[in-house]
Amino acid sequence: MPRLPHSLLLKAYNISPLLPLVLQGTRSLPSAVNELRWLREHVLRTNKLTPTTQKELLRLCKRRSYGEPLQYLLGSQPFGELDIKCRPGVLIARPEPEAYTTYLAKLLNKGLKGNLGFEFNEEKPLRILDLCSGTGCISLLLHSLLVKKFPGLQIHGWDISPNAVSLAVENLSRNISKGHLKIQSSQRPAPIQFDQVDIFSRFNRGQKKQLQCDIIICNPPYISQKGFMQDTSRSVQRWEPRLALVPEVKVEGYDGVKAEDVFYRRLIDIHRRLARSKVLIMEVGGDAQALRVAEMALENGLPSRRDTVEIWRDWPELRNGLEGNGRVLVGGSVVAVKGMGNMRAVVVKSFDYVWSKAGAGQASR
Repeated sequence: MPRLPHSLLLKAYNISPLLPLVLQGTRSLPSAVNELRWLREHVLRTNKLTPTTQKELLRLCKRRSYGEPLQYLLGSQPFGELDIKCRPGVLIARPEPEAYTTYLAKLLNKGLKGNLGFEFNEEKPLRILDLCSGTGCISLLLHSLLVKKFPGLQIHGWDISPNAVSLAVENLSRNISKGHLKIQSSQRPAPIQFDQVDIFSRFNRGQKKQLQCDIIICNPPYISQKGFMQDTSRSVQRWEPRLALVPEVKVEGYDGVKAEDVFYRRLIDIHRRLARSKVLIMEVGGDAQALRVAEMALENGLPSRRDTVEIWRDWPELRNGLEGNGRVLVGGSVVAVKGMGNMRAVVVKSFDYVWSKAGAGQASR
């Protein structure tokens, strides 16, 4: 990593003697100014400026100079209207999942059939499965945005990490106590549940029951070994869990699938053959991976189902000329692309065929 110019460090020092420390972590003066302000506000939240709080602020600035993420220092990260607790060992909630989660909720609230292609049976609860759920941010945000329209909403979050599951449960309680989530402790079944599950394992009876859902959403590990070393920041490499970023599983029968794409093959299998869910939303790491995953989703469909695939960019609601809504050719099929920014999520919508006596099939929505 290149050294910061002395002139930039001097400019930072003239603003505040603590700023050069933060600058070593951010590598950007405007970002450092903002982060120092947030750190100062965090330290002074309950105390006045005293020698003790000054020492605490200095300690946090030194930790930031080593690249420790700001969210771990502050202890939380906003996610929509929620306050998501963060700690080392669990991936930090980021803006991109917030954007596609919010967009999904907007489509659901506007009406299922016109936006996601299936009808909702109001006699049954809307069921969502959040795989690789981490801090629980996606599950909790979906509940906060959907519960008014879908009062029987049921969301299950699965993660392989016990640390992540524990933190997700804490975030559930935290946001209930702050009034961000309207959940009564007496509600049965619990509208949000988090469990430790390895999605590559054999599912038990209870897990198979949770798999019977309408929507699966997942932010899986999707960075290659090389990409982790070359393309991620020092902060990510040193402080965030590699388990949540780099797939390190080998699965029989997945020959020809890139190591960084192995989770997508499993997710598509779960969606198509085990859960038979109606919608699958998978975060991806950029355009090249999005096109590979879209092609994977278009392959080997079931005769009894019709699948359509679309791609959402970083900001799926926005449009701006050629970068807005468009289409791309994937494996001979035309795939819709929504929004602005990098390709960020591959969305698979599946419909069961209903066969008439005459033998003609129609897609059931």
